[in-house]
Amino acid sequence: MDDKTYGEYREYIELDILSMNIYDWFSNFAQTCMLLKNIVYLSDVETSEVWIKMIADGEDVQISEIYADKPDGSHSVETDINLDEKNRVWEKTVKVLDFQRELVFKGEQYLLELKKLNSETNEYIKKLEMQLKEIK
Repeated sequence: MDDKTYGEYREYIELDILSMNIYDWFSNFAQTCMLLKNIVYLSDVETSEVWIKMIADGEDVQISEIYADKPDGSHSVETDINLDEKNRVWEKTVKVLDFQRELVFKGEQYLLELKKLNSETNEYIKKLEMQLKEIK
């Protein structure tokens, strides 16, 4: 506009870094849902000590934000890890089915937006579609 450029245009690159952070959250929560039999830890992709701890208990899931060191070699989603919990910031209990429905609903809305900006054959889009289908 007026011979000035604003922002950055990258013709051949899909899913920018901001989109990847949001994408990672959706993908990691989807993976967490699929593993939700006992305790699952979801590493906060943006901080070094924050985890989301999810404990399935029948029809309910207890979700809490905790502080614990991230061991070397730990992954975004963990089920078999011993964390030294330093602090619990918040905690909430919700129905597993409500959590799954909300994740699928919001995930599908997010996918629609991604498809407007990227090729539908994008490997990340395909992966998230498969994860959400598995949760349904």
